[in-house]
Amino acid sequence: MPVIHQLPPDLVAKIAAGEVIERPAAAVKELVENSLDAGAARIDIELEAAGTELIRIVDDGCGIAADDMPLAFAKNATSKLKTVEDLFDIHTMGFRGEALASIAGVAQVLMQSRPHGESHGHELRAENSSLSPIKPWGGPVGTRIEVRHLFYNIPARKKFLKGHGTELGHVSETLTRLALANPQTHFVFKHNGKMVWEVPASATLKDRIGLFFGKDVKDALYEVDSGPGPVELKGYIADPKCDKGNAKLQYLFVNGRWFRDRSVGHALQEAYRGLLMTGRYAVGFLFLNVPPDSLDVNVHPTKAEVRFRENSVIYSLVRSTVKARLLKENLVPALQYREPERDASIPPQYMPPPEWRLQPSAPPMPSIFSPRREMIEESVAPWEVRTVVAPSPLAASREPVPTIPEVAFSATPQAAVTATPQAAKTEEAPLPFFLPPMKPGSALQVHDSYIVLETPEGMLVIDQHALHERILYEQLRNRIREGKLEVQRLLIPLPMELPVDQAAAVLDAQAELAQLGLDVSDFGGNTILLSSYPALLSRKSPQDILKSVVDELVGKERAPSKEALLNHLLATMACKAAVKAGDRLNAEEIAHLLELRKMADDSHHCPHGRPTSLLFSRQQLDKQFGRT
Repeated sequence: MPVIHQLPPDLVAKIAAGEVIERPAAAVKELVENSLDAGAARIDIELEAAGTELIRIVDDGCGIAADDMPLAFAKNATSKLKTVEDLFDIHTMGFRGEALASIAGVAQVLMQSRPHGESHGHELRAENSSLSPIKPWGGPVGTRIEVRHLFYNIPARKKFLKGHGTELGHVSETLTRLALANPQTHFVFKHNGKMVWEVPASATLKDRIGLFFGKDVKDALYEVDSGPGPVELKGYIADPKCDKGNAKLQYLFVNGRWFRDRSVGHALQEAYRGLLMTGRYAVGFLFLNVPPDSLDVNVHPTKAEVRFRENSVIYSLVRSTVKARLLKENLVPALQYREPERDASIPPQYMPPPEWRLQPSAPPMPSIFSPRREMIEESVAPWEVRTVVAPSPLAASREPVPTIPEVAFSATPQAAVTATPQAAKTEEAPLPFFLPPMKPGSALQVHDSYIVLETPEGMLVIDQHALHERILYEQLRNRIREGKLEVQRLLIPLPMELPVDQAAAVLDAQAELAQLGLDVSDFGGNTILLSSYPALLSRKSPQDILKSVVDELVGKERAPSKEALLNHLLATMACKAAVKAGDRLNAEEIAHLLELRKMADDSHHCPHGRPTSLLFSRQQLDKQFGRT
């Protein structure tokens, strides 16, 4: 029978450290939170090798007295709690007194500190849970901590760390949360001697959001404020047009502490119900202020989860506040008035009336199925005005009905002209060579989203986006397998600035992206260079293709296998490049899409599992109309 024995102190320290310090980001979080609790106005964070070799935190806080330094490394020693009741009235970030003890158990730590009012400070070294004698130190007021060789004495734990890019991304995400929650603090973040970012204390919350997530997100923000009360909600939400493919940009804070909570996240999504597509997520930066005694933060070892005493109140507050704020905004796209161009050769009475239409966000393209970018670039600017005669039931003795110019796209560049019906018949541009002819009336488009086709079995309704997505997915997949994927090289590589964690994820998947025709490289800092993209997706801009890929890369909680990652990215790229609901197709484009459907291996479902078509049988139609 095994004998029960007491574990040695150094083993106990390593076990405890594994619960709190699982990667460099966790050590950075604990140390920066200590600086914030010390009242620091400025915190400098410097890393080497993503924090595995060096973590240096310097602050200008209240400092630590020489007599308290050994206690700072003792297990469960803290200045933030005294009684059991204090555990339910917490006003600080840390309170367990285990962070420094855990870090000292798995790394070499140097603490240097000078309290306010002291002529000099002191330093103390801790290694493998043993402390050196205290020595004088002549540094400035505040605390300076160096953590070197993390997990040097636990090689098995060190082997489980990811690459430097991934670990740096985790550290950056941790510091982003702390910088958003503490807008009164100046943060400086450096890695390997280079500046990653700096946020001055004068930068507002909105400025910080713009720094970390870009101008597009910042410009789409709406401020939310529930007003005074025992529970308050403040922060920013983004316009529904700024939705994302994952919930990474939903930042939740309570009493200045970042946390994750499915219920609060669900309340935010519910407020956007009807404004977002399925599978899309809202962007929000929400800050809750609740009485400390109604909140339990001692739930998770990393304090990432909390428990509310009245969870339903929090849910209702978030949902109603965000919903009310959205209702104040006009989220319907504005109609733009466009005056038709006047041709001097046409009498005024024959000019078409002014028209109201949605202003396109990009120049029109000649065909949504154009396989080559050169053809698109040649066809963006020109317009061809084709005339049709509007039928009239009026008698021939009445005034003749004028011809109404109809705007169409030409496959070859030519100046805008206005032709008579006779001229239109002779000068009409030929159909693009890649579009097969189609018998008129055999298929039609409904609501610019669905194609209705007569079949021997009945009536087939096709989702144009889902079908085109499946076709593009199979074309990309087959060309990659055969090594025949056509790649469009950019004459000048395109720089794209991304948040640190996203840039790290892209560079970690550099080999997989190269297989997809996306050649990316590191440009320094948070900027990457895009040098090529698949020619098959030339309808979509390179930036949009890469952005959709980034959403897919950072949206996974755990890294998928290489094959799964490639399939996910292929499906995402195909989805973004396919025609959308609302894209109007002409007869030739519909015919071409139906021809491609016959060549697809699986034309029944899109890569994400949605059906591409629904069949209404002749028997079902007869039954609905009472013919049976």
